[in-house]
Formats: sequence, C-alpha cells, structure tokens
Amino acid sequence: MKYLFVIYTDIEYKQHLDNFKTQEFYKQICEDDNIEVMEWGTDFHTDYNDLPIKTQQMMKWCSENKEYDYLIKCDDTIFNEKWIHYSDRLVYENIFKNNDIEYSWKWGDFFNETITENDKVYYEPNTHWKTGLLGAWIKINQINNDYRGINLLELEEKDWLGFEKNHDSIDSIDINFIPNDIPFFEGKFYMVSKEFSIFIGEQEKLAKSLSNNFPVEDLMVGYLSNEFKSIRSISR
Repeated sequence: MKYLFVIYTDIEYKQHLDNFKTQEFYKQICEDDNIEVMEWGTDFHTDYNDLPIKTQQMMKWCSENKEYDYLIKCDDTIFNEKWIHYSDRLVYENIFKNNDIEYSWKWGDFFNETITENDKVYYEPNTHWKTGLLGAWIKINQINNDYRGINLLELEEKDWLGFEKNHDSIDSIDINFIPNDIPFFEGKFYMVSKEFSIFIGEQEKLAKSLSNNFPVEDLMVGYLSNEFKSIRSISR
C-alpha cells in the first residue's frame, strides 16, 4: 500500500510546520518507504473561507502528479496543545501497521452513556472553547475504504450555528446550502483513496460555491463521499 502524506499548512504557519517536524511521528513516516511526505501551502496564504478551494486544488494536483493508493491530509497544527487529545490516536503503528484508525471523540454529556472501563478518558485543561470538558475516543466499526479518518463528527444545526459564532474568520454560513447533518471526518486527519481524490479534484465549482456559502472543507469531503458512493453504486 502506497501513501501520499500531505501536511496541510500555510505560509503564515511556519511555526506549526516546524513543530510538526520535531515529532517522532514525522520521523517515522519519513523513514517508511511506502509513504511519500509532502507539504501543501508552504508558499501561499489561504483565508479560512477559501479552504474548500485549497483542498480541492490539492486533490487535483496530487491526483494528476503523484502515485499513491491513499492520500492522507493532515493539518500541521495537529500536535498543538489545542488538539492534544489527538496524540492518543496519531500513532504510526496504529495507522500504518495495525489499521486502527476510525474513532470518534466524544465530549462531556455526549459519552456518559457509552464510556467503558477500556476507553481512555482524557482531560483537556486549558485549550479552546470546550475547555475543561472530559472526553474519550470511541471506536467506530463502520469502515469506508475510500474515506477514512481519526475523528468522525456528526453535527446538528445548532452545532453549526455555534461553529460560526466561534470562528471570527468565517464571513457567514448558509445553513441550508448543503446537507449539514452528514457524518464526516474532522479535517485534522483524514485519508481518501486515489479514485476518491480524483473525484474531489474535479469539484472546482462546488468548492467555490462552498467558499462563498458554507466554507467548511472537511464537511465538503464528507458530503462528496456520499456523492461518490452513490455514483459508484449506480455504475456497478
């Protein structure tokens, strides 16, 4: 299995990229002959609203210029303190040796009924707007071989309204522009098959529309996953 590991960065995020490169995980993926590591965004800046276009263009360029079975998109900020709970799951052996990838991070009241003694409960002391809430990783059994990731999100309309409120960089969200209740993997880390990455790369019109109306790049990928599955089922 050949992987293209794309570190998703920005010309203004050099400190985050430098931090990423100090991690043992980075050393391990660079030493694996089956993983090609590259960076996307080191020489340009992208406003938050334009991230759907950035992702679509990344998929298009990579699918046309690189050879791989899976493309992994990983944010350069994933090792920052704000996302410290990811350190439990962003483990080289888990992802590339044990095929242990799909989980969902549950906060506070969301997981009170589902926690078992084998689930690791993580306390995040001082990071972002969910400061101080308990959380745990819950294993997901359903696997889509074209679209995988570490943290599956299932958000409701009220969550998106809160999301807009807590992201000053977002101009606005048209809550009805696309279905917003579909499951999707958080953009910190997800992987797509070569075929699916080609499909995403073809969606320039949608990416531009989302940038103007619902600028959430990881939701875009989740939405396109459903579209891709529908097209494949019809063609078979």
